[in-house]
Amino acid sequence: MAHHDEIPEHLREYFGPDKVAFFGAGGSPAQLAPPESPARRLGEAAVADALAKVGTDAPRVGLRPVVRPPKPSMKRRMRMLSERALMEDSMRRLGRVPPHAESGALFRRGFVPFWRALPWGLRRRMLTIASGVKGWTRTG
Repeated sequence: MAHHDEIPEHLREYFGPDKVAFFGAGGSPAQLAPPESPARRLGEAAVADALAKVGTDAPRVGLRPVVRPPKPSMKRRMRMLSERALMEDSMRRLGRVPPHAESGALFRRGFVPFWRALPWGLRRRMLTIASGVKGWTRTG
């Protein structure tokens, strides 16, 4: 796929060597890959494959059976919910815009005030134990 002439007019907006990697780091437009590079060849092959499958029931790249992710353990869920409640509390106190969603009342009204009332030394020990990091020492 060397030229834009091979791409049908109504699809040029969606396909082409410059659309394979549309944005690079930092949201800036990605640079085109050199003509003989593996990235360019793979991109052109992917575009050609997609164009060949337009209008057919052939499987597309990326289509795979939907598998439900495993349910996190109770310990992990509690940690996720408590972290979310603390983040939302920080957003309410320090941010200009309130959070989009609210965590459960148990965490919002129970855990967050309890956590904020703990002395920093106790919080630090709890975090060290809960993080699983062993053997780190602070020097200097």
